[in-house]
Amino acid sequence: MPETRLVCLDETHAAAVIEEATRPGDTVHTVRQEGAVVVIGYHDKRWPLDVADWAGEHGHASDHDAARVIAGL
Repeated sequence: MPETRLVCLDETHAAAVIEEATRPGDTVHTVRQEGAVVVIGYHDKRWPLDVADWAGEHGHASDHDAARVIAGL
């Protein structure tokens, strides 16, 4: 499964993204935390786009880091 990494402002912000993005029972679209980084596993490219967009809009990741994830898809 492809993965991308979203750098958040700090570990607390990454935890907030994990809490919002976790989909119980979904083994295809996943998120996990590695310090201040959210690792997004996906089958559909819209999933990391949505996670990064939400994180940027809610101030958990910089616009630059959210855009990097989106541009990398």
